[in-house]
Amino acid sequence: MRDGQELELSNADEGAVAALDFVRQEWLAFGNRFAPFIAAADKEEKCLMLPLVAAGLMLTMYSDESHAAAKRYLARAKASAAGANAREQAWLTAIESWIGGDLDRSADAFEKIVTEWPRDLLAAKLAQIHAFNRGDSEGLLRVGEQIAAANDNRFVLAMHAFGLEECNRLDEAEALARKAVALDRHDPWAHHAIAHCLEARGKMLEGVAFLHSMSDTWESCNSFMSTHNWWHLALFLIDLDRTDEALALYDQRVWGVWKEFCEDQINAISLLARLELRGVDVGSRWADLALYLKPRLHEHYSAFHDVHYLYGLARAGEQSAVTEMLASLEDRAERAKPFERETWADCTVPLAHGLAAHAKGEHANAARLLGQAMPHLRTLGGSIAQRTLFGAIHLDALTRSGWNDAALAILQADERERPSVPATKRALADLYKKVGRTEQALAAEYQAEQLARRYRAAAQRGMTGETA
Repeated sequence: MRDGQELELSNADEGAVAALDFVRQEWLAFGNRFAPFIAAADKEEKCLMLPLVAAGLMLTMYSDESHAAAKRYLARAKASAAGANAREQAWLTAIESWIGGDLDRSADAFEKIVTEWPRDLLAAKLAQIHAFNRGDSEGLLRVGEQIAAANDNRFVLAMHAFGLEECNRLDEAEALARKAVALDRHDPWAHHAIAHCLEARGKMLEGVAFLHSMSDTWESCNSFMSTHNWWHLALFLIDLDRTDEALALYDQRVWGVWKEFCEDQINAISLLARLELRGVDVGSRWADLALYLKPRLHEHYSAFHDVHYLYGLARAGEQSAVTEMLASLEDRAERAKPFERETWADCTVPLAHGLAAHAKGEHANAARLLGQAMPHLRTLGGSIAQRTLFGAIHLDALTRSGWNDAALAILQADERERPSVPATKRALADLYKKVGRTEQALAAEYQAEQLARRYRAAAQRGMTGETA
């Protein structure tokens, strides 16, 4: 038997083929109808690809429960492995390595599958997830290029576009993502890639307009994709000084869809933190978040997730949980394999301690610790846009502790990259005053007010395009 991508399947009947074709479409479309596939995988006794794909799906949920489920699916796959073809054996290696904690081996195995069978789009998705989790933007793009040469559909265009964006090839990325949307506007990953490109250029009005125009298509998405695209819209609103609207999106769209899910949690943590950095009082929202973070103190499936959890607990004032998690992170770093040491020892541990210090208002200590982590931040994983949170917290710590020269250098770089953000110019003006550069401070204040007036006028007229 062959599936809809013309990939050979061992011991498969028509039902198994249909289940695999269904889950491929649903997974790549970021849908929310996985229950029928899980039911089919639970019943399957011959075709090992069903439990292997189910295991891969579970592993992307980063929890103790999902990890345990992945182990069960792996055992079922191994029991059906007799007669497995080379691609299926490679999948078995990739999943078993992932469950065993050998993430490098798993990533290599999935990328080799893509190299030899570039029409295996689920292997490509998992290869990109591994690259994303390691901050390997080149690997993310490499997988996108390989599947682009062998496939012609909107899913591949969007996957390729995201790899390009993470390598800062923004024009190419946006063009491919817009091509995907032209083929089918119901492509949330293409919307996501375009949002990244617009955010990187500081095109906030265009970002708001675009995401609003596509938001009706997100109702059928899983909670991660829906909440994450609304999260991107909130980032544009924050940079437009429309923080009240961003906070409303937090309450209505970002937090509360699936509070137990890690991706929804980190979206919420990141958005609350960014709002607070812009002076917004978020009330008791941290306390609600902390209820769902406390069970995660010792998971450590993703360093990127861990540091978000840690900061959320710290902002909620859960000091005993923070102390326990810091000790657990230090233990995880001690157990790190050689390829993991930069991520866990050089980045995660000082970053976590710095975030805890920042949450307590110990800004000088936070600036020192966060500064140690910054050169290694890429290894933490996540996207460029997501990692900017930690740079923003570091900048806040530098500013509040009086490290004016270091803070000024960062702000000037930020202003060069995204000259359209009023808050950046206001922060520059304040620092220029502190270091006695009065003329530059006045110029920055004037530019900030001109931008703010433009954005207020656009909002009042209901205009959100860049021509406003």
